[in-house]
Amino acid sequence: MRVAQEIRACTRIGCRVGLVHLQVNSNNSIVSPDVQVCVKENLAEVVLPETPVHAKLAIVHSPSSVTPSVQKIDYLSADKVVLVVDRKPDPAQLGQWLSFHFGPVSWAPTNRWVRAGLVALNAAIPLEEEDWRPTGMPLSPVTRALKFSQKPVFGRVSVSGAAQWPTTKKELIQTYPIGNGNDFRIMGPPLAKLLKELGSPAGLKVYSQRDITVERFLEMLDVFMYFPSKPTPTLPEAAIATAMASGKLVILPPHLEGHFGQGAIYSEHSMAKETIFSILNDDDAVDVAKKNAKHHAKFQFTEQNYSQKISSLLEDHKPRTKRKRKESTSKRVLFVPSNGVGLGHVTRQLAIARQLKNSLEPVFATFAQAAPIIEGFGYPTEYIPSQSDTGTEHGQWDSWMRYELGSVIDRYDPNVVVFDGNNPSSGLINAVLSRRRRGLVWVRRGMIGSTPSRYLGNSRYMDLIIEPGEIAGELDVGSTVDRKHEALQVDPITLLDRDEILPREAARKALGLSPEGKTVIIQLGGNATRDVVSLTGEIIDLLKGFPTLQIVLVEWENSSVEFPNWPSVKILRGFPISRYFNAFDFSISAAGYNSFHEVMAFGLPSVFIANRHPSMDNQAARAEFAQQHSAGFDLSQEELFHLPTICEILMTDQATALFRDEAKKLYLSNGAKTAAAAITELAERI
Repeated sequence: MRVAQEIRACTRIGCRVGLVHLQVNSNNSIVSPDVQVCVKENLAEVVLPETPVHAKLAIVHSPSSVTPSVQKIDYLSADKVVLVVDRKPDPAQLGQWLSFHFGPVSWAPTNRWVRAGLVALNAAIPLEEEDWRPTGMPLSPVTRALKFSQKPVFGRVSVSGAAQWPTTKKELIQTYPIGNGNDFRIMGPPLAKLLKELGSPAGLKVYSQRDITVERFLEMLDVFMYFPSKPTPTLPEAAIATAMASGKLVILPPHLEGHFGQGAIYSEHSMAKETIFSILNDDDAVDVAKKNAKHHAKFQFTEQNYSQKISSLLEDHKPRTKRKRKESTSKRVLFVPSNGVGLGHVTRQLAIARQLKNSLEPVFATFAQAAPIIEGFGYPTEYIPSQSDTGTEHGQWDSWMRYELGSVIDRYDPNVVVFDGNNPSSGLINAVLSRRRRGLVWVRRGMIGSTPSRYLGNSRYMDLIIEPGEIAGELDVGSTVDRKHEALQVDPITLLDRDEILPREAARKALGLSPEGKTVIIQLGGNATRDVVSLTGEIIDLLKGFPTLQIVLVEWENSSVEFPNWPSVKILRGFPISRYFNAFDFSISAAGYNSFHEVMAFGLPSVFIANRHPSMDNQAARAEFAQQHSAGFDLSQEELFHLPTICEILMTDQATALFRDEAKKLYLSNGAKTAAAAITELAERI
């Protein structure tokens, strides 16, 4: 994080920044996502091995962490070389540091403890007069549109090492708010043995530095806590400075007060929890602590101080034109619909995309085989095959999907990513959070069935959760009922509005139907969780008792179902089907989200044959609600013998008029407009 912030500061004063990556003492080392973001934003460029480079100033960070045999770097030269030392030096490493003498060298300790260690070496190397302090840039002003809860989020960042953490489980629990309903998040965990002893208490979440930028991690926190087991010169200074500059509550041990000043709160580790909770229980005290943190950070960790230091080291350097972050010509929203039994996820995202302001460009990366449908609406579309389409194990697919989605994000550089699906997996989350700051939105449908998503906890990563309204919401007993406080509730989302539906005569003409007589449309969804072909066959056999009834059967665009050629049955393909609803007198329909709300919105009397498979949403509750309110019929597959009687009723104008009116009364408005407005607001703040 420190390096990324320094890159940004240097580019803002007109410096051209090159990066040389050296192997460190770890088999699992990576280039941090924060630095990767700088490269992708064109703020820094990678220096290729053995490409001759001469720099006005070379800054070497953490020389103590480099492997004993430093890579060959004799292709580098500089007018000045500064070794930024962030830990107590080991005399045995000094010979290794000679590798960096490709120009006049000075040492720059990050704090007083490191400085004391360097002085004690009594080496003939000059020390910079001032410590190399972090810049403490405030985090992005983008905040979650809605608070998930009033519960504060605690956390900490540090490098690995025994000195960074308490040494026993008892001391760890005594120091940090772990368990008891608290939300405590870690980047840079304690030793594996201690973590194993701790187990997996509720609320404890460990984050990998591979998966999320430090900036994004800090953004999630309300309180930053750091209590090492003993005084150590290796401090998470940049993280602490950034947290303070962003108005987070920072609580530290007393021995660090001289280093971080009055912007933090200080306490012995045994009293840390009591101290911070006493402040959190007092709104005025919280406001004072936040203002205090911001105020003192401005004086101690300013970018201006760092920029002046760099300018002084460059001496006669004349800044070039300031290097700007690579930006898109327009702001984009990347919609990521999951793969479902039907086209529900795709349809909702198309509905929202159509309502976005013209200043935002919708782009799609779909897991469903629906790219031609989306492209038909004029939107650029990428197809990423779903797990079911690839036939792979979930963990393997998720890792691969993370890479593929990340590539799409890098190409289009959206300001907001909007996922619609039941399972926002780790791969999806990490593909977004490991890159530059962009909004992350989850369109999370309610009425969850008996098999809840194991990814509901990933709501903590979202800037915004949108819950599409449910006409039958009062019957919802699913796993999201107790989490409605997390989400922006909107009216039911439909792709089309009422004024976009074809008039009856035009609709029948477009479908090649007789303008006279009664018509029915059958739309039972995909074949993945029930035998739709056999069910449709039974229904058609029962409808043969009405020889004048025109029957239209929907064949979904992304379905693998191939219906046989039933005599006198017209197959309807295309998207969206709802534009033709005025052509029909009634429907026989599944009760999935889109089918249900479309027939209700457009007043199409319906017989609902709900799909009751446990993996599906609660279609049975929707069908039951419609029947309770005289807006439709609820008919189970086991009771299909009642269908002829119901059709007798729906063949009368008086009955269909009643059902149309009652259905339309239950529908409020198209929530796609409200959802689009919320996404637009988020995009405009990034």
